[in-house]
Amino acid sequence: MKLNKVIAAVSVLTSVGIAQAAFNDAGTDYTNAPQKRYVWNEALQPIELVNSILCFTAQFNTTEFANQGPYLVLADEGACFDDTDDGSTGQSAGAANTVSYVTAVADVTRESTSSPLIVNVWLPEMGGGDGEQAIKFKAVISEGASDTNPFGQFQFNFEFFDNFDNLTPRGGGEVITLDSVPGSIGFTLYESSSNGSNSYTQSASVVMDADRSNGIALTSSDESGAYALAFNADNVLVQNASSFGSLPYKSGNNSGTCLSRTQFNNDVHRYDLFNKTTGAAVSVNSGFPIKYASQNNGNYDSFGYIGYWGLWTEVDNAVTNGETVVRSDDGVTIPYTVIKAPGRLVKNSVKTLALANARGIAFSYWDDALFSDGTFDQWVVKYLTAAADSVGQDGFYKTGKLTWGNNGPTVAAYGPTLISLSTNESLYMYSEQLGGEVKYLEGKTSLTYYEQKFINGSETGAGEELNGGSLTLYCYDNCPLGTLDAGELTNWSGAGSPFESGSGPHQFTFSVSGGNALTLVSVNSSEPVQFNGSLTSSSLSNSPWSWGVRSGPMVTSTVSNAYDIYDPTIVTEYYVWETGLSSWNQLTAVKDGNGDILSFDKPLQFTYTHTNANDRTGSAGTFAGQTYLVNYGGNGDFWGLPYVQTGNRYAPEFSIADGVVMGDLRSM
Repeated sequence: MKLNKVIAAVSVLTSVGIAQAAFNDAGTDYTNAPQKRYVWNEALQPIELVNSILCFTAQFNTTEFANQGPYLVLADEGACFDDTDDGSTGQSAGAANTVSYVTAVADVTRESTSSPLIVNVWLPEMGGGDGEQAIKFKAVISEGASDTNPFGQFQFNFEFFDNFDNLTPRGGGEVITLDSVPGSIGFTLYESSSNGSNSYTQSASVVMDADRSNGIALTSSDESGAYALAFNADNVLVQNASSFGSLPYKSGNNSGTCLSRTQFNNDVHRYDLFNKTTGAAVSVNSGFPIKYASQNNGNYDSFGYIGYWGLWTEVDNAVTNGETVVRSDDGVTIPYTVIKAPGRLVKNSVKTLALANARGIAFSYWDDALFSDGTFDQWVVKYLTAAADSVGQDGFYKTGKLTWGNNGPTVAAYGPTLISLSTNESLYMYSEQLGGEVKYLEGKTSLTYYEQKFINGSETGAGEELNGGSLTLYCYDNCPLGTLDAGELTNWSGAGSPFESGSGPHQFTFSVSGGNALTLVSVNSSEPVQFNGSLTSSSLSNSPWSWGVRSGPMVTSTVSNAYDIYDPTIVTEYYVWETGLSSWNQLTAVKDGNGDILSFDKPLQFTYTHTNANDRTGSAGTFAGQTYLVNYGGNGDFWGLPYVQTGNRYAPEFSIADGVVMGDLRSM
């Protein structure tokens, strides 16, 4: 029997203090935390759109604003619409974590308390990248949801446009609840959309008993074809064909795939952390919503969010350096001044992983051969051993060519081909599993990876990085020149690259104040390290540095020789400078009325080793003993575990059980 999958929110403990306690006693946050479960099957994909629409529109609080005129809504698109195809390659620690909202204009009317509620909504920008579009929808709600009719009665019509200026249509659809079958509930859905030469349609029709124990459904989409489903309290019978007319039941054939409604495969997509001693929810001060003046005229008419990862605004780069934004706190408006810098300083604390534990971890690698070839985006690298992998010697091997496309990554097999390293040569790689950059120094028995912290200028307290107001940093490898022009962004290394020649040390400064505040400055060139203001994304489209430039390690005191910079027994902390054209490799912060830069909590970050005992199924399989650098930003924002793509859907490679203790034995 093929089993459905359940997506659940799971409570995970963070270890705080050594004493054991009843974290799961009645009344604790851990015990009271709700667990949300969702059933997914490919046949149900069109129905998920109905769930997403209802989730999204629930944020509009329509009954509270009836007949009060148009009002603005800042709605969380990501909470209801799952957009896993983001094409992120992990080029920057901050690229995929900035909060994002959409702004809508709503107008709700009704003639009387017994009349239908009429909801008109305009969304000027929804979706991202090439999929961004304007949406207009209208809902006529004649009956609210109840225990006997959980859908209520409504008709929901929507239209897509390029934007509201030219109103070029890109599709639309409708969702209508059914009340024509006595004792039954249900709905129909139809949607069609287009983007250039691409078009897409999906539909669904569902009729079920009022208690939802028995029913039938027909669904279709251009991606997966047509489905017929019949279900009772225990099972679902599913048929699949290329079209409705080809479904087997049409010719009297009632065979199909039987799925259980009582037994499930569990995939967990969101986790929360709780204090091991008290069961209290772990809170993270990650940021807060703000409003800004779209015309910089004191009329705060647009929305954004400021936090650890930077500033999000409705329109990219809408807020300039020195501009005022405001926060509403219990009805009190608090102004803040925006501070921008052309890059950001990242502090790295060195962690090590023995090579013996590196087998099974996927690494990414870039070199001149990749750039010259131009047909793929990165090498896939694995650590292989002669004893276990039938290779000539232990080492790092190129095993695949990875290409990013609209539907995610594809990997073509390659090699395995050994990456040969000369004496004291360093191998630079990237690993999602280990949280980012990874370095291996030839001859060592371990590799290094890093816990990262963004420096935003607020670190001026006793014992903090900028307590003296500035830092002097020394660089020995990949030391940036200064202000970078197009001619210095054409090659990975040597002439035409953004880096100084020679091993250094090259000296840099970073200060809280002054003409280049919060900006790395090269002492050699006396220039801030940044992209020239005349450069654009299009002018760098063929550059290997179009994503931005990251310096090599920089330390606060000199070392005996350049190779020591990669020896974790000598250098345990270092800094890198990241700069580029994108908002995620630049710094945006805010300061209060006292001139103090606001500090936000860095996501909790710690290593986690998966085991059979920690696995939700009791068997970790090939992931047993694997180490991951995981992060927690609060409210289910937990990342660092591996995902795999199946069709157009991503699922975790494993799930952690309830009550697993993780994190360091220390105070938060």
